[in-house]
Amino acid sequence: MKNDKPNNDNHIEHIRHTTLVNDQGIRFAEFELAGDEQDVSLLDKPSDHQGQEPVDSAAATKESLIVKPQQPLDMNWGEDFRYVTKEQQFVQKARELGWHVEGEAPFVAFKSYWPTYDQMASDQFKWYFYWREEVRSGRYPDTDLSYLFVYFYELIHGVGWSDPQQGYALMEQAWTAYRKRYAKLDTYLREWLYDFMIVHGLDMPIRETYQRFPRVLSAELKEKEWKRRFSLQPVELTWELLLDLLDYDVEKSRFYQESGRKDLEQYAPKVIALVDSYLAKMKGQRFIDRFQPRPRQVKRHLFRSAVYDHGLYGRNVVLTVVSLSEYAPLRSYITGLVRLTENKLRELRGFKGRLRGVDAVEPEVEEIITRYLKKEVQEQLEAQRKQAIPEVQIDTGKLRRLQRESDQVRDMLLTEEAGQQAEVVNSQPALGSAPSVGASSGHSEDAGTSTNMAVLSKGRSSRKSATKKPDVFQAVMDFDADPYEPDAIEVRDQLDEANGIVRSVNTEQSELEAVNGRFMEPSGSTDERSLQSMAPLEEHSSEAGLIHVMAPHVVDEDALTVMPTVGEQSWQWEVEDEEWQELAERLNPIHLEVLHALKAGPNRPRLQQIAEKAGSMPALLLDEINEAAMDTIGDLLIDGEAIADDYIDMLETLKSV
Repeated sequence: MKNDKPNNDNHIEHIRHTTLVNDQGIRFAEFELAGDEQDVSLLDKPSDHQGQEPVDSAAATKESLIVKPQQPLDMNWGEDFRYVTKEQQFVQKARELGWHVEGEAPFVAFKSYWPTYDQMASDQFKWYFYWREEVRSGRYPDTDLSYLFVYFYELIHGVGWSDPQQGYALMEQAWTAYRKRYAKLDTYLREWLYDFMIVHGLDMPIRETYQRFPRVLSAELKEKEWKRRFSLQPVELTWELLLDLLDYDVEKSRFYQESGRKDLEQYAPKVIALVDSYLAKMKGQRFIDRFQPRPRQVKRHLFRSAVYDHGLYGRNVVLTVVSLSEYAPLRSYITGLVRLTENKLRELRGFKGRLRGVDAVEPEVEEIITRYLKKEVQEQLEAQRKQAIPEVQIDTGKLRRLQRESDQVRDMLLTEEAGQQAEVVNSQPALGSAPSVGASSGHSEDAGTSTNMAVLSKGRSSRKSATKKPDVFQAVMDFDADPYEPDAIEVRDQLDEANGIVRSVNTEQSELEAVNGRFMEPSGSTDERSLQSMAPLEEHSSEAGLIHVMAPHVVDEDALTVMPTVGEQSWQWEVEDEEWQELAERLNPIHLEVLHALKAGPNRPRLQQIAEKAGSMPALLLDEINEAAMDTIGDLLIDGEAIADDYIDMLETLKSV
C-alpha cells in the first residue's frame, strides 16, 4: 500500500516526503529531491541559551563537515588487550600458590581430563594443598589421579623446586610411589621425565629396565634404550626385546610351539651375548661398532598431553638419534644367529627339519655356538638325571644294633657247629692223630683225608642244624625288615627298586675240592664267609688240595656298607691311551660287566640282573662309571642307559676271559 500524501509538516521546499506501508505493516519513508538542494539552508534548532548572536547557517554547515582529530587514549595495548591462554593462567596461579599450605583436610574425589585449580571446589582445593605438602615431605597418601597431574604440571613449570635435579627427583619419586595404583602414569611420566632432562640439560641414568617396550613408548626413548643395552658388557637382551630385532616370527616355528620354547627363550639371548664378546675379543668390534648406522635428526614435541606453557621452554626440540633397531644389516645378522641357534637345538634334541638363512654367520662363530649349546644341553641332562636319583639315608643307630645282634647269632652258630664237628670226628675210626690248626705244610695223606672228612661232616651238620635255626640275615640298609624267616635254608636277596637300597646279602656257595675228585658241598651262608674273609687265615695242605679254615672274629662296622664281591668272572680290555688305561684300572669287574652288556645298546633287563647280583641298583652303577670317566677321560661315558656315541668304538676290545 502506498501513501502519496505529501508531508505538509516538513515545511522544506523542493522536498517531497512519501510514506510506504507493505503487507506486513512495515512503514518505509521516501524522500524525493528536486535537484536544486545545494546550499539550501536547514532550520536552526531552537537553542536553550537566549541572547546568543545568530549563527550564519552556511558557515555552520561548512564547519560541521570538518572532523577534528581526537586526543589518543592513555592505554597499554600489549598488557591491557593481551590474550592469556589457559596454560599461562595455570602457570601464573601455580607460582602464586607455590608455597601455599592447608591444614589437615578430608579427602574429596576429583576427576578432570585436564585438571587445573579453576576446576577445583573449595574442599578439593583444601585437600590438594594438604596432600601436596604430605608428598613433599615424603609421605604418599591415597588420592585421585587428577590431583597427581596437577602436581606434575607444577613440577614441569618449575614450581616447588630450586634445582632441576631436585625437580627431576620429586617427579620420579611421586611416579614410583603411585605407579602401581595408577598404571596410566607410566604412559606419561616416561616421556615427561625425558623431556625434563632435555630442557634442563640433565644426564640422568635410565633407571627403568624394559622386558618389552610399551607400544606407546616414543621412538627416541626406544633407540636410547637399544643403545644402552648394546653398550653393556655383556649385551643384555631379553627374549621379548630380541623379538623386536628379528625379521621372522620365531614364535610361529613348529619347534618353538611343540618342544623348544624353553630352550630358545633361555639360550638365544645368551648366544647373542656370547657372539658379541667373541667379536670384541677376536676382531675388536662389538655389534654396536660393527653395525653403526648414520645418525639422523628428529623433531620432538615437548611435554605432550600436559597442561604446558610452550612459551617457557618452546614447543618442539630437535634431537639426534641413532636408529639401531631399524638398521637392516644388524637385524639380518641377529636373525641369522637366532636361526642358527634354533637349528643346533633341533639337532641336539632330535627334532627333524632345519631352517634356512644362516649363511650370514661366519664358520668360526658357528663352531663356537655349537660347542656352547652342546655343553649346556649335556649339563642340563646330567642335572636332571642326578635330580631323579633318590637320596639314601642311613640310620647309624639301627646299624650298630643290627651288628650286635648279628654277632651274637654268629657266635652261637659257630660254637654249636664246632661241637657237632668234634663229635663226628671222634666217632670215626682212629687212623692217626689229626693235625692241629695252624700246623705247617707237608702233612701226610692220612691227615689230609681226616681233614676232608671233617669238612664233609661239617657240611652235613650245617644242613641238619639249618632246620632248627635260621641262618644269619644281614640287612645292609633296610634296618626295619624282619631279620629272620622261619624254615629258611638260604638267605633271600631282596632288591628295593624304589629306594635303591639292598635289603640283604646274596647267598653264595664256596667251592671246596675234595681229595681224589670227591663232590663239593656248600660251606655255609654268605654272611659267615663275608665276615670270616676279614679274619686271619690258617691253612691245611694235603697232596690233593688246599682247604682254608676261617677263624671267628668280631665284625668291623665299616665292612657292613661295603658292596659284596660277586662272581669270579674276569675281563680283558686292551686300550692304548693312558687315560683309558687309568679308567680300566679304576673300574671293578661289575662295572666292566655293565659296559659289556651295554655295548650293543640299552639293555634294561640285563642291567637289572647285574645290579641284583651286585646288591646295588642300575642307576648307582652307572653313576659310579660316569664318575670314574669324568676323573680320567674328562667326559661322561654313559648317556642315559646307553654308551655315548663317541665312545662305542673304545669298547670293542672289552672281552670276558
